[in-house]
Amino acid sequence: MGEERKLVDRVLEIVDRGGTALIPAFASGRGQDILQILRREAPNLEVHYHGMGTRVTKHWMDHPEAVRDPKGLAKTWRWCRRVSSKSDRRKALEADAIVTTSGMLDGGPAIWYANRLRHSGNNAILLTGYQAEDSGGRLLLDERKLRIYGDIVPIDIEVEQLSLSNHGGQKELVDFARACNPKHTVIFHADEESREALNILLGEEMMVHLPPNQTEILLG
Repeated sequence: MGEERKLVDRVLEIVDRGGTALIPAFASGRGQDILQILRREAPNLEVHYHGMGTRVTKHWMDHPEAVRDPKGLAKTWRWCRRVSSKSDRRKALEADAIVTTSGMLDGGPAIWYANRLRHSGNNAILLTGYQAEDSGGRLLLDERKLRIYGDIVPIDIEVEQLSLSNHGGQKELVDFARACNPKHTVIFHADEESREALNILLGEEMMVHLPPNQTEILLG
């Protein structure tokens, strides 16, 4: 709850000084969580939602049986302003907050918004999760620069990283794998140190595979 409150407070501070908070967010899970937090804690905000997450959310609402709080999600969907046209994009630049993909600033509408919002010091970019090495978000954190349409562009507005993670920690991952009791477990999308740590914890109970990217494995 601490990071959620921090997110809301930071957005309110940015709005109070006349700025817009750009919140890059992953399309599945993170974006919807951020919208629901903002609706719950600061319902008077004008928040625009753009990117692949809008399509994901529609798909979720078509399958309410698979959603923890389908009524809450539907309320949040009606509350936020969805961006679906060029004119909507321009209107979003005057919003209190923009929630959009991609979460690591490697593409998507977030780049378009960052390119326009970077010219006013009242605006800010709030990163809401892990930024992988070589990602746009990592470049922004480390060097205050961003890849925008082929150029490396300095970003002189405020940038802050928050820890709003939907990912399980090591204990949750190990407990989940053991509960599934599989013959095989494939660990990917993680750094080598983290993968090897999971391999040590699980390797005596199941066959653990650590394939490099773009490597095909066949499980019989």
